[in-house]
Formats: sequence, structure tokens, C-alpha cells
Amino acid sequence: MSDQHDPNPPLNTFIVRFWREPGASEGRWRGQVQHVQSGERAAFADKGALMSFIGRWVQMQGEHERLS
Repeated sequence: MSDQHDPNPPLNTFIVRFWREPGASEGRWRGQVQHVQSGERAAFADKGALMSFIGRWVQMQGEHERLS
């Protein structure tokens, strides 16, 4: 898929997967997020990384303010 994307597509759909890391004593969670329209995927280990990925595609509360 192309590395370029429309910063304001009319529809953004995400698939988010979570799993517990095997053998982690504290039950550490990992995940992967995919932007369906582009096929682009990213792994994440915390909420900030997940929201950063989504924020690349979704604008909230004004044209220049990104989801954080």
C-alpha cells in the first residue's frame, strides 16, 4: 500500500487487537492496530502509541488539532 494518505478521508475504520504477553508476571498487554482503508499497521505497548497512530488519521475539534 502507499505510504501517502489523505489526512481527512471521509471514513476511518480501525481494527485493534490485544493480547497478553505469555509469561509476563504482571499480565503485560500488547496490541496491533490497523487502518482498514490504507492497510497500514502498527504494534503498540501502551495507550499513547495506539492513540498516536489513530491521531495520524483522525482529526478532532478543529482542522489542525490532532487526537492525542
